[in-house]
Amino acid sequence: MQKRLLGSSGLEVTAVGFGAMTIGGRFGPVDDNESLRALHAAIDGGINFIDTSNAYGEGRSETIIGKFLAERSGSEDIIICTKGGNSFETLPSGGWGRDFTSAFIEKCLEESLRRLGREAIDLYLLHNPKLDDMKAEDCYAFLEKCKDNGKLRAWGVSVNTAEECDYAIESKKPTLLQMEYNVLEQEAAESFARAKGKEVGVICRVPLKRGFLSGRFDETAEFGEDDMRRRILTAENIRKFQEKLNRLRDVAGQLNLSPAEVAIRFCVSNPNISTIIPGIRTEEQARQNAASGDPLPIEAVKRLLE
Repeated sequence: MQKRLLGSSGLEVTAVGFGAMTIGGRFGPVDDNESLRALHAAIDGGINFIDTSNAYGEGRSETIIGKFLAERSGSEDIIICTKGGNSFETLPSGGWGRDFTSAFIEKCLEESLRRLGREAIDLYLLHNPKLDDMKAEDCYAFLEKCKDNGKLRAWGVSVNTAEECDYAIESKKPTLLQMEYNVLEQEAAESFARAKGKEVGVICRVPLKRGFLSGRFDETAEFGEDDMRRRILTAENIRKFQEKLNRLRDVAGQLNLSPAEVAIRFCVSNPNISTIIPGIRTEEQARQNAASGDPLPIEAVKRLLE
């Protein structure tokens, strides 16, 4: 699989990586042994990048990855990205609180290192800071110190809006950013181009829109209470997304590919993206995603652009 530079970090990452939110249980029950097999299959297929967070199963995803790294020969060559800042204190709105002070991020980082079984982490992201959090720069000096003493190779931010992307880029502080981008959500494309010009690495998340772009769900889909897709893939949203899914299916049929492969390769086709992290749950998904690292033909990309 082709590799791309991750901004100014000096790291070369495969065009497709392993998104490890799924193995933390955010999409319903998972089998840890199946997760381990999926991790091995991904690396066997040529993937060298794994993205996780302390939030995924409140450490479960990192713990499974740590077990995998301990049993995998040559694991020192696998690039690990994790995130911190989630306090796990439930807010009145139902979501989690976040804390980006130096003391709390230090606590998150040390816990992640322990779970992953590593003395240093390649990439560390602040998990969904708002603009005010980034402007405060509460933990930036701490992260730079960790970089200087070898505990981190590079740090950045995982954000939710183009405005947050642009601020991170223009501030010239984070070395990389992570943002949603897919056939349905293309707003970040201009921000990604600016990031490339400033040597800020870009990690593309949610390329399959929580599995919707695989074509497996219609408006009758039902999800369990502990499955975060229940608030994203509502019947209303599925109806709203249907036109673009139909276009994706048409392109997939013409290329004799699955909709999921075309959706991933659409993201790979953007030269401003360093790596794409589809969620992986099974060995088969790992093998399929590892085989999806080539760009689409230009005409196919044009059909899927807004």
